[in-house]
Amino acid sequence: MRKIITQILTFTAIYMVIFALMRAVMLYNLIERDIDDWGGVFWHGLGHDMRTFSAIFLPIFLCGVLSYLGGFIRLNLAKFYQIFSSIYIAIVSFIVAIFAFINYYYYQIYQNKIDMFIFGLKDDDTSALLSIIYRDYPVALIVISAVIFAIFSIYLNKKILNLKFPKSTKPLWVLIICNIILIYGYIVALRGHVSYNALRASTYQFSTFKPFNEISTNPIMALSWAIKEYKNQANFPFVKMSRIKEFEKSLFPLFNTTSQNPNHAKMHIHFNLMESFGLGLLQEDERLEKLLLGSLYSHFQSDFVFKRFLPSTNGTIDSLNRILFQSPIINLTSSKFQKTKLPLSVIDIYKKAGYRVVFAYAGNSAWYNINYFLKAQGVDDIVDETILINQYPTAKTSKHPYGIKDEYMYNKIFEILDNATTPTLIISLTISNHPPYLHNDKSQLNLDLNSSEINRYSTDYKALLNAYSYANNSFGDYLNKIKNSKFKDNIIVAASGDHANREYKFDHKNESAFGISVPFYLYIPQNLQNNIYYDKNRIGSHKDIFPTLYNLSLNETKYLNIGGKNMLSKPSDERFEFAMHINVWADNDGIYPISSTKGYRYQNSNTLKNSNDSFELDESKAQFHKLYEEFSYYQLAWRLGLMNRIDEVVKFDLLNKPI
Repeated sequence: MRKIITQILTFTAIYMVIFALMRAVMLYNLIERDIDDWGGVFWHGLGHDMRTFSAIFLPIFLCGVLSYLGGFIRLNLAKFYQIFSSIYIAIVSFIVAIFAFINYYYYQIYQNKIDMFIFGLKDDDTSALLSIIYRDYPVALIVISAVIFAIFSIYLNKKILNLKFPKSTKPLWVLIICNIILIYGYIVALRGHVSYNALRASTYQFSTFKPFNEISTNPIMALSWAIKEYKNQANFPFVKMSRIKEFEKSLFPLFNTTSQNPNHAKMHIHFNLMESFGLGLLQEDERLEKLLLGSLYSHFQSDFVFKRFLPSTNGTIDSLNRILFQSPIINLTSSKFQKTKLPLSVIDIYKKAGYRVVFAYAGNSAWYNINYFLKAQGVDDIVDETILINQYPTAKTSKHPYGIKDEYMYNKIFEILDNATTPTLIISLTISNHPPYLHNDKSQLNLDLNSSEINRYSTDYKALLNAYSYANNSFGDYLNKIKNSKFKDNIIVAASGDHANREYKFDHKNESAFGISVPFYLYIPQNLQNNIYYDKNRIGSHKDIFPTLYNLSLNETKYLNIGGKNMLSKPSDERFEFAMHINVWADNDGIYPISSTKGYRYQNSNTLKNSNDSFELDESKAQFHKLYEEFSYYQLAWRLGLMNRIDEVVKFDLLNKPI
């Protein structure tokens, strides 16, 4: 038993040192220098590591307990145990080394601990992701280092098992007490606390500064939490739909109706969700804004643009699901409901209004099974890279693991609109600003960034910004064509980013909302501007996109509304004047990171940057984000029919009640 305890303590200590070094490097390289109180990261990190490695070494510990039954180690099974433990510890050592690197790079990209987005490796285009990972990260060096560490662990394990301990002369009762204390201590280590199960997914946060919470976690434990959450999402639990009424009382009504509109269903609508279209440096430097927006800059000056605007999430499919289907479930399109028509979706609303609906994507429409799901929703046509390459042969030369240049998609969209004989809704998704950042204009940007601007990026900033500029310029060129077309007075174009640029580093202390912001752009011909109220500093988020478009294009039409508002109408209900992201929300009073129990006031009314001026939250603000997410799932479950039988009358009532 003493050898086994020595094994556990030795390797646990080594693994803890590795993860402590990982946290130190992350804090030094990925977090701003003026933040104090790093000690809590290491203290809580040790707690996470203790829980993780206590669980990992449980089979080894149980072997020690079994060794009391017939001299397990000393007799005939000693050789078997040496082989078993060496293989087991080598595997664990390899995993520890790999996860130390994975955790570093995952946080660098997502500004988060390992979470459900890691399953994009399975659900997204796996081969494309792997090729990007191999291209952009030192995969070979990481694997070689992990193998060397695993071999060293085998060597060290054999040394430990060959140690000679003096025979114990303690009385039997002393040994029994010592072993009881040992077993109790191990149970405490597994639980993380003497009296309750501590440091769980629901209780791991210890700081109001989000990066400290994320970096303190053990990446192996974080993966286990992500697996559990991923499986839970796949379960789609039934709910009591009477809870909907309670949400409506405490939050806001589930339905809304558009105002009177004499141009009902007469114009085309194009909503463009742009890959990684974060505001980033655009809000810091007008010179850079002109340079990086290219031909889009003039449209940003002449049309409607909201910059105090948040994306729904940090991922493309997640944001797309929330915008189009009001779904907080990331894998909805590939779930057991992939062939289920979802009522009251954006597509459903416009189809019932008489629109032809087209989905255009510069990538492959098999992504997350989106093609089959969209067909089930009633989308009339799907255009993806396969169709675009067939029509534009030169597009193939621009293909990278995720798709082709956006310009070909815009060319096809323009052709569809130019030939349209009925009102058409185009929903498009760009790809050019996605890693590996290979798409760019023929002439490279003349970038002249200072050191602080360069430090904003965690990767090759030149390739990234060239791809970013190309994507913006392509959209700007498309808008130029639209505004000179025969249908220029009969179309509304809206665009936003699916999420901020992941390689953009920001100050979590004062930029929790600002750093993840995306623009909301609108082109509306003068003849279609009906009772417009424009406040460019109004706060909004993805939830507001289609309530705005509904009101611009549909007359007295009932629609599902999860807190959304018409961004171009005068504020009339303070309940809707907020912006929502999965990690932070904001209203006119300030921002509210979900990792904090406080709110933070803005530096001024023109920015999402917050000051250090904090304030205590009343009960409604403290619970708002949690209730909003719960409400989001409940309404989805209701629309999917996941209700108790007794609540089916509630579904009928909600679908048919007047507004």
